[in-house]
Amino acid sequence: MTIYQRELKQQIAALHPDTSSDELLDLLFKMGVVDQTRCKVLAVRQWVEGAVRKGARKVDAMYQAADKFACSYEYVRKCMYYYTDVNMV
Repeated sequence: MTIYQRELKQQIAALHPDTSSDELLDLLFKMGVVDQTRCKVLAVRQWVEGAVRKGARKVDAMYQAADKFACSYEYVRKCMYYYTDVNMV
């Protein structure tokens, strides 16, 4: 964690001491601190990878993700292969 991340974490915790993590995440979205596009990409990637772990073929999982997230198969494909720097860990 960088010094900037630690400082932001401390400031937010001081301003909102009794706020749940869900509410804090909503606040960060509203502040524009969290990148919405990267969040969408991460959600799609994690969902597809989870479906593959459960036994689905990758292409089938990608088509299912397009249905689930109400987007095009091309967008899912871009999430999987173009945005390679977005990972959960």
